Amino acid sequence: MNTDLFDYKFDEKRIAKYPRTDRGEAKLLAVDIRNFKMEHKKFYEITEFINKGDVVAVNNSYVKKARIFGQRASGGKVEIFITEFPMKISFPLKLKAILKSHKTVREGEKIAVSGQPDIQNPQAVFKTIEAVKNFGGGNYEILIKTDQDYDYIFGKCALIPLPPYIKRAPEETDDLYYQTVYADGSAGFSVAAPTAGLHFNDKIISRIKEKGGIFTAVSLNIGLGTFLPVRTADIREHNIHKETYSISEETADAINKAVKSGNKIILTGTSTVRCLESSNGSDVGGAEIFPGENLETSLYIYPGYKFKITKNLITNFHQPKSSLYIMICALIGIDKTRAVYEEAINNGYSLFSYGDAMYLYNI
Repeated sequence: MNTDLFDYKFDEKRIAKYPRTDRGEAKLLAVDIRNFKMEHKKFYEITEFINKGDVVAVNNSYVKKARIFGQRASGGKVEIFITEFPMKISFPLKLKAILKSHKTVREGEKIAVSGQPDIQNPQAVFKTIEAVKNFGGGNYEILIKTDQDYDYIFGKCALIPLPPYIKRAPEETDDLYYQTVYADGSAGFSVAAPTAGLHFNDKIISRIKEKGGIFTAVSLNIGLGTFLPVRTADIREHNIHKETYSISEETADAINKAVKSGNKIILTGTSTVRCLESSNGSDVGGAEIFPGENLETSLYIYPGYKFKITKNLITNFHQPKSSLYIMICALIGIDKTRAVYEEAINNGYSLFSYGDAMYLYNI
């Protein structure tokens, strides 16, 4: 299955570089897949599609500040990008990271990092991160020795890990808006936002509940692999990254009851899809979700995959040739996906993480 089938053209000006401060004002392309009817709406109007007993499932993983800039003893600069956080933090703490520097960072080398001086800390404070092991290709295992070092590094030095296509440095507003309003630090850490959920605000969530809808969460800790394009000539040869997920008994029960009663389950984001489809061990048509903690998935969804639970999906517009775009093609078909994207682009929708959304339903 040729990767070029999953390409599309767009003007880079369509990439959203900044978030909407009013989350619910994002554009929403609502698509009735079975009848293939498209409507242009605002995201806050998603509540029109939600009835009593319907379940809205979101990913509540917390985006951790994962990009750190440090300095070598030689004076050379190092960019450290944490690619994965454990569910439980203990010390000394070893983390997987990508290190970028003019010259290769040696195993055992210590990198100094410092936060910006402020009123509480008028003098620069330096903490140390050690490059423990070099796996090659810029991939390392790094060491942070104490909880005091950890708190300072991630409280004062680390930056929000904006996607590379945004092409700007993180700003203070990103700390707030590159995070869902329901993110839960105890649920686990991601290094990329579950971006479909960025459009929800407290008012929209309250309205869903007022209508009798059930708003519930799963947790899937999104890794750096979400940004990686499919580079193989055949998409089936692509190896997708592993991610950790958890589903509570409460969420599993809510979804299973909705399936039995015939209510809609509306999944929010491709990470929620991967989580719930991974949990479902039954055949198509016999959807049942099983609870569990700290489970791993490397589920790669491409055309030919038989969806078990995903019949309604809120998602953003994804990069061409990405596993996320390929997942949408698997869900609604390549031709319909192309038509939806063409409709959005022709009508001024913005793309990717900070961009607008679509709601695919009646699949």
